[in-house]
This record gives sequence, structure tokens and C-alpha cells, in this order.
Amino acid sequence: MRVNRRQFLGASIVACVSACGTREAAITANMWGKSGVRDGEFIRPRAMGATDTELYVIDTSGRVQVFSHDGKHLRGWHMPEHSNGTPTGITFASDGRIIIPDTHYSRIMEFTAQGELITKWGEYGTGETQFIYPTDITLGPNGEYFFTEYGVDAERLHAFDAQRKFLRQWGKHGDQPNEFSRAMSLAIVKDKLYVADTANHRVQCFALDGTLSHVIGGLGSEPGKLKFPHDIARAPDDTLIICEYGNNRISRFACDGKFIAAFGKPGRHYGEFNTPRGVTVSPQGTVFVADTDNNRIQRFRLEDIA
Repeated sequence: MRVNRRQFLGASIVACVSACGTREAAITANMWGKSGVRDGEFIRPRAMGATDTELYVIDTSGRVQVFSHDGKHLRGWHMPEHSNGTPTGITFASDGRIIIPDTHYSRIMEFTAQGELITKWGEYGTGETQFIYPTDITLGPNGEYFFTEYGVDAERLHAFDAQRKFLRQWGKHGDQPNEFSRAMSLAIVKDKLYVADTANHRVQCFALDGTLSHVIGGLGSEPGKLKFPHDIARAPDDTLIICEYGNNRISRFACDGKFIAAFGKPGRHYGEFNTPRGVTVSPQGTVFVADTDNNRIQRFRLEDIA
């Protein structure tokens, strides 16, 4: 069949519009948010956590917003106080509690999934049960609380049992093994504790008793190096997903420290970041990134970082 030039151009434009529309729809489904304080908008999102069906995001307005995995806003609440600053971490207990280190108020807050306050504990100080700036928290195999902290004389890790009884703490300010500079995040993988030692540009790995195992990274932009790793998450296959706000990318490592892949670059398009400060991985393997200074959330498949 003979097709004239006008018919060919028309068919080409339709095909292009269809393909572009499909691509834009895919991008829209995997990226949401803009600057603002209405539902689904953000003021510099940072702390993140994902359950089987929901994504929790905390931004610097002090809001906890809850979304479905496809970005639908479900509910939310404000932290009780937030004028001093806002949380940088969040985790989930098996009984449904939402546990948030209230960083700038030197305490740990525990909520129901609907945002009702259950309890709060801790106070300002450097004693065994006192904190300066608790940054992130995770739960051990027996319900123990492990969390990171920074501040004057408080660059350390804490461990409490499931009844919130003090067990141990370790660390001090510095750049040597067992020392920290802005430890901002942590994750447990195979009974090892991985700590994002942010301003030292590395991840330190410990046994749960505080014994150092190995170190990942070191300052740099080349593959396998890190620049201000701000958040770290465990993937279902026990790899580590690390959010580097200094390199505007996500890096993936095996738990023994072997580099796997890096993904992302500076920018505003899908797959590009502006100082990302949060990452979480759902039990199904979906990766969510708090693209902080772009005021949005991006969603990826784990295989995108391979």
C-alpha cells in the first residue's frame, strides 16, 4: 500500500505522542510531590520507612505523611513539637508501633499507625539513658532498640533491651575505627549493625555487641566510594542501599562490603537527585528515595540499581 508523505508524518506524530505519553505516565507513577504544606507536598522530605503496603515520610515541617506505595496520600499527623527541628529516622515494630527518634528534642517517640502517641522516653544529656540528637533507630532480633546519636560528647550508638532498659553504648567523635562524625542512620542485616558514618564518608559494620567487623566506602565519587552517606536501608536480598547526598546518587553494596552498583546524578528529572537524604526499601523490594531539595519522592525497582 502506498502511503503519502502527509499520512506518514501524521502516523509518526501519533506514534511519538503515544510513546511519549506512556513514558510520561510511567515517570509520573514513580515520582510525586512538590514544595508545599498540603497533603502530598513536602518541605524537604528526609526520614522514610516502608511497610508491606505503606510509605511513611517525615519532612522539615514536622509532618508525618503516609502514602500507598503508588503515591496516594492516606493520612498524616504532626510531631507534637517541631520548632527546634525535625526527626531524621523512623522504624516499625512487629506489633504495629511507629518508632521515631525525635532528634532535636532528645527523646524517642512511639505512635500508633494512626499517629496517636503511645509513649516517649529519654531526656537531654550524655548519661546512659540520656541523649543529645538521636538520629535513627532500628530493632534487633529480640526487640532491642539500637539507635545512632550525635552532639557534643555524644557521637555514639546506644542499645536498649525490648523493655527500654539500658544495655550498652559505644563510640566517640573521630575518624578512626569505632569513632563517628554525624552517625545518621543504621540497619541490621544478618545480625550485623551497619552505621552510616556520614561526615566520615563511610559505613561501619558491627556485631550486635559493638565489636567492629569491617568498614565500607571512604571519601570519593568513584564506584565503591561514598560522599556523605545520609541514610542506609536493607533490601530483601540482604544488600545495602545507601543514599549519598554528597554524590546525588544511590549506591548498592553486598553486606560484606563488595560494591554492586550506583544509580543517579544531579538534576531534576526522574532518576536525578538534589541532595537526597532518605531511602527505604519495601519488603517487596521497591526502593523509595527522599529527593530532599527537589521536594519529592522517587520510586524505583531494586533491579534499577544493579
